[in-house]
Amino acid sequence: MPKTKGAGNPDWTWDETLLALDLLYRHGGPIDRYHLDVRDLSDALRAAEIHSRDKRKDNFRNPDGVALKLQNLQSAIDPARRLSSSKRDREVVAEFPLSRKGELADIAAAILRELSIEPQPNEIPEDEVFIEGYVITASHRRRDSRLRRRLLDKCGDERLVCEVCDFSPPPLTRVLRESFFEAHHIVPLADAAGQTSTRVTDMVLLCAGCHRFVHKLISSQKRWVSIHEARSVLATAGPRN
Repeated sequence: MPKTKGAGNPDWTWDETLLALDLLYRHGGPIDRYHLDVRDLSDALRAAEIHSRDKRKDNFRNPDGVALKLQNLQSAIDPARRLSSSKRDREVVAEFPLSRKGELADIAAAILRELSIEPQPNEIPEDEVFIEGYVITASHRRRDSRLRRRLLDKCGDERLVCEVCDFSPPPLTRVLRESFFEAHHIVPLADAAGQTSTRVTDMVLLCAGCHRFVHKLISSQKRWVSIHEARSVLATAGPRN
């Protein structure tokens, strides 16, 4: 087993662990530090801005560390190996078993595309991070501010309505009416990540409350939830007493 001397480096994030598990599945088991794919993933993670550089050691995500992570993930898949695995390793393996290998490959490819674009923001509330992970969610969050403006510009006063709860703001100035709404993706972020620019037709207007509600549904159900589904959940709950 490779020796990493990696104590003191940041813990592996959900996104990084997804990339490692995808590599493990692609090869059917762990590969060593000399394999080109291990070195490529090491290079990608070292170049990414997922972790602040002042918190990294010189051996941060080096090939030894990537190869060891593959061993850890294999142990999470097969506990009989009696090798170490972290809680996150086990969570990622549980979320993406081998039967979801294809879906994981799509998400991993989307993460790598987003890592090559630009650094990520510092913080995102936990319930905004979908199952695709922080990197993809952060990238789209940056783009959404521009798309929200374009989406609002396309809507006349009569179309300023939440697509989930049908809320329409009271007769205030246009600026104040717009303040109730946020832009929401209607396709999984990993799918949209392959586009050079997100289309306005990929977005809908939601009131701030319903936007958070839909994010929480996606986070709790660990899958993408459509606007139609969100409307159904809200309707099933019935009116408040």
